[in-house]
Amino acid sequence: MAGWFCWPVAADPVHLALGHVGNDVGNHVWGYGWVAASLTSGHLPTHTTLLSWPNGGSLWFIDAFDVLLTLPVNLLWGPVAAYNAANLFNFWLAGVGARALARRVSGSEWGAWVAGMCFMATPQLLGQAYNGISETLAVGWLPLALLALDRLLERPTLRAGALAGLAQAVATLFNWYYGLFGMMVGALMFARAALAARRGDGPSFRALFPALVLGALVFVAVAGPPFSLFAASMNADDALVTRDPDFVWKTLVLHNMTDGVALFHPGRFYSPDLKTVFGEDLIVVVYVGYALWVPALVGAWFARPRGTVVLWGAAAAGFGLLALGPFLYWGGDYTQVAGGWLPLPFLALFKLIPMFSRISHAYRFVIGLSLALSVLAAMGVRAAERRGWDVPVYVTAIVLLRLFETTSASSAVFPVVTTAVDPPAVLAQLEGGAVLDLPVGVPILARSRFLLEQLVHRQPVPFGLNEPTPKVLYYNHFTQYLLELERSQVTQLPSRGPDLDLELGRAALVDMGLKWILVHEGDYPASQLPKVERFLDEHATAVHAGDGLRIYRLDPTVEPALGPEATAAAGTVSPEATVSPDAAAPAPPPEPQVPAG
Repeated sequence: MAGWFCWPVAADPVHLALGHVGNDVGNHVWGYGWVAASLTSGHLPTHTTLLSWPNGGSLWFIDAFDVLLTLPVNLLWGPVAAYNAANLFNFWLAGVGARALARRVSGSEWGAWVAGMCFMATPQLLGQAYNGISETLAVGWLPLALLALDRLLERPTLRAGALAGLAQAVATLFNWYYGLFGMMVGALMFARAALAARRGDGPSFRALFPALVLGALVFVAVAGPPFSLFAASMNADDALVTRDPDFVWKTLVLHNMTDGVALFHPGRFYSPDLKTVFGEDLIVVVYVGYALWVPALVGAWFARPRGTVVLWGAAAAGFGLLALGPFLYWGGDYTQVAGGWLPLPFLALFKLIPMFSRISHAYRFVIGLSLALSVLAAMGVRAAERRGWDVPVYVTAIVLLRLFETTSASSAVFPVVTTAVDPPAVLAQLEGGAVLDLPVGVPILARSRFLLEQLVHRQPVPFGLNEPTPKVLYYNHFTQYLLELERSQVTQLPSRGPDLDLELGRAALVDMGLKWILVHEGDYPASQLPKVERFLDEHATAVHAGDGLRIYRLDPTVEPALGPEATAAAGTVSPEATVSPDAAAPAPPPEPQVPAG
């Protein structure tokens, strides 16, 4: 089933990446190349000079542990293959993890298979594969962590405590959201165990305490150092990715509101519809699916013991409520109560708990909801076995309906589209200086495909990960003029330009280390491209035209034009062609130089 979900890349997993080219695919594939190159060269991947030229910045790649997991694939076949391998593994692990947890909770082998298949087919996972956000597919560690905790609470040995702490740490390191989800369900499981101990129905608190303490120590020892590096990268003055509460609040309320209707609305119903509202190709999939709701409700109604049903029912209700975000948004608008928006529990947690104030995607709590419903569905199968139902028919119906609904009737896109990663071979000849890709006005996420080219040319670029227009481009007359040409509706250049300002600006850029300008002709409107190319023809040296790409050299050195004799290996994003942590980066000045005039 995992192979079926990832099948679109099977024809060429070295050059086809799972996900839409206008989304985060380029950023994540680039991260696989950067982290692997850093680790193999003996550097911690916490700072890069390849982005935000000329100074670079602090960065923690959010999918760093999937890079570690697939490092052998990366070294043999490159970052695209490693990215695809991580996606394939994580789809598979989602089913394996949910099946293992459900088998323990329900005691039913048939039920375990239902839970594994239903959880693996969560529409949100296919949606995130479409978005190219690979770390969000690492959901399989969450049920495995809960499984380890359940074993600890039933038989509290030191070994069980250490394994539970390790499993929770792994789930946290692969995805901070899922680490939080594990803690939330774990708190419910502990509360239930404490009540059982008080009634004398389970291990006493005296027996639980040493194992729990050891588990907590193991968790801190394993997850603490990477989390510290992650937090430091976010709080650094030169952070390339930040999540300060003010920024999160604005994006959470204005950009990532979750319409409650989307949980139940089949078909292409997105909340928010980022394409319509913001022009982004990301899709937000929160649809749960009736093929999961119904068997979960069967389990909630018929299954025993009731305490277990209450536990997983409370988990489902809690995750479902948190997925709605800080205010109730229903049917296309915020629900008004007494002249204001109706607040939800997420708002209180956001204000009170520091970790919640960094959560900008409340809809991701749907993963916790889907896992809890999958476990309830497994318990429903166990109840069906006890009642003498035709279990094979019941199970087959659930699985087939779930697969059909997810792939054909949900808001997920199936088959998942792919991004071709096959940069022009000529890029391998760009050496000795930073590269500016034009146009600048490409949407931020779509601009990530420029980073796929950096896997070949390996030179620094001015763009960061979240910055609409790099500030360094505003500080220079030459690049500022280029920005105005791109944004202006004027179709013809004046007969004379501010030649002195432009020449001083060009010289300043060369002194700072910018050497190449890449014009991606297909990204320009027809009215803009001629004036941009005419300007560059007059003030830079054209060295290549072809493959929909014009390459200009800024420094005055005259060299032969770049041609098709570029190394053939550059056409394949191989380990040798991945980004290097110190790839030809010029020594950055303290501040961008502002030319006189």
